[in-house]
Amino acid sequence: MKGLFFITGYVAEKLQDFPEVVDLLKRHEIGYHSSSHSVHPTIYEFTDIEDYSKAYNVSIQRETAHINPLSGDIEGKGGISTLRTLFSNKHIIAFRAPGHCWSPPHLEALRSLGIEYDFSVSAISPLPTSYKNIVFYPPPLIGHWHGRLSEYTTLFFSLGREISVITIHPSLFVNRGEWDSIYSKSNPKQLVAPTARSSSEVKSIFRKFDLLLRQLRDLRKAHVLRVTTNLEKPKETNLSLTRIEVENCYQASIRWAKRNNYEPKFLRKHFMQFFDVNPVK
Repeated sequence: MKGLFFITGYVAEKLQDFPEVVDLLKRHEIGYHSSSHSVHPTIYEFTDIEDYSKAYNVSIQRETAHINPLSGDIEGKGGISTLRTLFSNKHIIAFRAPGHCWSPPHLEALRSLGIEYDFSVSAISPLPTSYKNIVFYPPPLIGHWHGRLSEYTTLFFSLGREISVITIHPSLFVNRGEWDSIYSKSNPKQLVAPTARSSSEVKSIFRKFDLLLRQLRDLRKAHVLRVTTNLEKPKETNLSLTRIEVENCYQASIRWAKRNNYEPKFLRKHFMQFFDVNPVK
């Protein structure tokens, strides 16, 4: 089975030193995960300006640049350009925002850079939905795999759905915590590796993940489900959301920002503009 690996521009730069990993990834599909993930200013910070077009232009600038992981400054070319150079044989047309914290002017900027599919949006539709030449896939059913009964229960009840997305964070296979926790309040003074799991923990997690893959393979062979990374465009959708639905979508998108104690000033207005809804004054 193939996976869809969302990779940041910064990691793409580092992967150039690991050709064996690149060769393994070439067997799969590649998506974009922003230029610098958690480095400040993040997506929700550098697009949180009143002028929508300026937020769009800043997004273009930062998503095609190398971002210093300590200062957050732009330092030459990088971002999605580096990722596409590294995987020149791939059509990199899918995006997932870090923390699912997306911004309309940022996503429209990525669309101009060739992104056609988004895996960040929630509270819109349980099915892939096309809007403004972007296909929004539903949010992930499972955020990580630990092999727990609750996760198997969720997976079992998802079999009746037309489509389900499962997200796996490989770093949690080998680390006990989130690698980007050092960015929770501000950019760190130095990069610090997260606490590593013991070898026995790592082996246990990989065994559980391997078991999941085998089970999915068997279900696929039995024609119970289809496992695919093929990105499909739905029939033309006339998406029309109410102000309350847009508000719910906005609130879902800024959970990560609020977890990092950031309260946006202008992003709500950007959401209303993007979905053509008149904001309440």
